[in-house]
Amino acid sequence: MKRRSIAIALLAISLSGCKLHLPRDAHEKEIVRIAIHRDPIVFLPLRVSETHGFYRQEGIEAELSEVSGGSKAMEALLGGSVDVAVGSVSDAILLASQGRNIRCFYVLYSRPTVALAVADGLSNKITSIQGLRGHTVGVSAPGSASHQFLNQLLAEQGLSPDDVSIVPIGMSASSVAALEHRKVDAAVLIASAITSFEERHPGTRFLVDTRTAAGAKRAFGSEVFPSLALIAQDSWIQNHGDAALRLVRAVRDGVHWMRDSGAEQIRQAIPENERMSMPDSDLKSIHFAQQAISQDGLLSDDALRSIVRLLATSDPRVTQVDISRLYTNEFALSK
Repeated sequence: MKRRSIAIALLAISLSGCKLHLPRDAHEKEIVRIAIHRDPIVFLPLRVSETHGFYRQEGIEAELSEVSGGSKAMEALLGGSVDVAVGSVSDAILLASQGRNIRCFYVLYSRPTVALAVADGLSNKITSIQGLRGHTVGVSAPGSASHQFLNQLLAEQGLSPDDVSIVPIGMSASSVAALEHRKVDAAVLIASAITSFEERHPGTRFLVDTRTAAGAKRAFGSEVFPSLALIAQDSWIQNHGDAALRLVRAVRDGVHWMRDSGAEQIRQAIPENERMSMPDSDLKSIHFAQQAISQDGLLSDDALRSIVRLLATSDPRVTQVDISRLYTNEFALSK
């Protein structure tokens, strides 16, 4: 009996100096509030992580809130109504230039899927970026990543933002409707809105299209131009590092599922009322999204410098940002 007591005491002492590694589903559940945009395909990795139980396996409860665009997601993050925003890396850089302490901690896509479309009836008149002078151009929201993208295209052709009239048109169906109803002469379309517009207007030609690696290289000078990422305030990451780690593992499982699954299987994961009328259009959008998915979720100094160069065309303050404070690969490298 005495020997047994000594053995138990020694076991307790040995455990007191060790971290107990619990299985994924044994963690205490923690709620993580996440803002996402309204695109049924781009944000599928986060949706399937929910429907496939990847969040639950990691012991977290993800509360997904849909917002109208990336700038609104970042507003929600800074306002404290969410813990994490799925926003563009360019948004993070701009906010950092304004003194905000935010950080990207997992990249979803290695390049944005955007295209600059021209309204029907104007395709013969507006055949280049320079042809946009004096016309109205739609972006998802003022200051958004699509707005930044347009400013860069204008600057490269010797134009300024004042040479066009900017109109906010939202994303998805609202952006397509703005083009069709001639509320704008041209528009930056995002992800599924591109194929939706193509479906409704066969033969459409885009002034710029980054859905392919070649198109991204023409627009950005590089096939790799990280776009959407999980972004949080430094204070949340510091105080909720374990939740951030578990969130990344769950989202990574969703990313891998979307990357490795068949397009038809992925389409079934889209709510029926959010699917496009033609199945082939959904499948085409899914194909492009799969091609753009990040293979490792990592960010690099070189990639950030490329984005800084783009943003500097309209906001020179970004060149003063310490890019090393903009991201961490700690969670993406975790097992």
